[in-house]
Amino acid sequence: MKILHFANLEILVKKLSSRDVNYLRTNLLESTAFQKFKISFWKSKIDESIHQMIGEPYRNFSDLKKVWYFRIPNTDYYIHIVLDMRDVKDAHDNLRPKLIIFTRVAKEDTPFFEEPRNQLVDNQSVVIM
Repeated sequence: MKILHFANLEILVKKLSSRDVNYLRTNLLESTAFQKFKISFWKSKIDESIHQMIGEPYRNFSDLKKVWYFRIPNTDYYIHIVLDMRDVKDAHDNLRPKLIIFTRVAKEDTPFFEEPRNQLVDNQSVVIM
């Protein structure tokens, strides 16, 4: 299925693997259209190999929830990835699908953004003779 040309996407698939995540990350880093992909999946084929493929997560809440950031080349944007593989049940006690979200975010919305510090301005007079 070709999905990389979409800006926004929300789909449910049977399974998702570490290789699928790497494929999406690699190709979405090159996409000019991409804004947000929300992919729900029933069966996880995501294992520890994901760390060799895309790197260690920026934040690891547990083995079940992880967060990554990847800078989009030649821009001030990042891809923010949230992988949530917790078993969550809905109000009717039915298991909900697992979830991965890829979102394009501005640098200001990442932990890597640093506010400019107050700078002392030295007002000097210019004398013209």
